Amino acid sequence: MTILSQAGLLLVQLALEPWGADQAALLDQLPAEEQDRIQGYRRDVDRYRSLAAALLPRLLIARQTGQPLSAIRFERSRSGKPCYPADTGFHFNLSHSGHYVALAVGTAPVGVDIEQLRPTMDWDAIANRFFAADEQRWLASVDEAERQRRFIALWSRKESLLKATGEGIAGGLSRFSAIADGDQDDEMTITHRGRTWFLRSYHAPPGYGLALCSGAPGLPRLLQTQARAAQFICDIEPVALTLLEPTSQGNPACSHSRGTLGCSNTRIKTWM
Repeated sequence: MTILSQAGLLLVQLALEPWGADQAALLDQLPAEEQDRIQGYRRDVDRYRSLAAALLPRLLIARQTGQPLSAIRFERSRSGKPCYPADTGFHFNLSHSGHYVALAVGTAPVGVDIEQLRPTMDWDAIANRFFAADEQRWLASVDEAERQRRFIALWSRKESLLKATGEGIAGGLSRFSAIADGDQDDEMTITHRGRTWFLRSYHAPPGYGLALCSGAPGLPRLLQTQARAAQFICDIEPVALTLLEPTSQGNPACSHSRGTLGCSNTRIKTWM
């Protein structure tokens, strides 16, 4: 069974409250090996993000296949990239940073990266060590504020590509350039190791960078429709309401869909 026919990107904001019985109830619905992995984190914030990341792709698969969450098991490639062996046409990738978890799905290999800006980082030193020469010049040609914006855009694009290939950062951030020729929101192409990859940056929440990469063209644009969001969601337990942060009324960047990890009025953004 093919789970989906097009690429999609879901961004969820987490409340990151103290770990408690409600979160443990959600954890119990996952396979035992996932429970052990998540419980291995010492900090609540890390367990929260890991729990959300483990749930999101399973919710989509459960909605389409009718399987219980505990029966949905993933494997990892030799490089560590997760995959769903029961449907080789279903590709997904996850990223989390700060208060956000991103899920990318597609019919071709995908990679997603959400990255939180940390002003204390030495942007120039990181760029000089990890970026291609033309990227270093591109960053050096602007003032500090614009340099930070460009830096996080480059980093998220480059990491999303290396996650799509399965190489990870070890694949070499400096081996290719991720400078966009036109508008940063336009779909761009990069040839890496003999294959063409398609990338797009997105308007991330303040202080974050967000990019998606796929082995197939036609990456999603931002949509804010409840019907689209619902394709990614299924109910599991009302206790999940504590996992996600309720949104304020009238926020144009939010869509409201009952069933986001078992709750309603949850802050989500969906690209399809």
